Amino acid sequence: MKLFFAHLYEWFGWIHIYSRDMSDFLKGWDYACVGYFALPWYLLIGWGMIIITLLIFALQYDLISSSRFSKGEHWELAALVVIIINFATAFSVPFVAILREMHCPMLKLTVSDCIFFGLSNAAWAFILFSLLSIITRIGNQNKD
Repeated sequence: MKLFFAHLYEWFGWIHIYSRDMSDFLKGWDYACVGYFALPWYLLIGWGMIIITLLIFALQYDLISSSRFSKGEHWELAALVVIIINFATAFSVPFVAILREMHCPMLKLTVSDCIFFGLSNAAWAFILFSLLSIITRIGNQNKD
């Protein structure tokens, strides 16, 4: 599963938006620079992205859609919340590691790496949120 999320966040090798060092850190390259023995951040952030997106989608679908907001407004608001929360989650993990120097000193991690990893996580969260919306809409049309 760790490799799945690694390939996903690295856009299956098509687009390299952050450094190889950031990728190694997120795969779990440890502080002593010996191997992949640290926390597998790809896996943890990947599952977090899925859970956060599902929770916000369920909240948007069941609670907010029955409120005073128009359907377009509540979908856009929920999508924005998904993007912001998932960006902040993915950005903060490597950024804190940089600030506290809690990574292998041989890895050259930068703030731009953190930003681009956060953008990658936000993009995949938005894609998942959109797919859930499309599947739900198709499912509701088939019931009618």
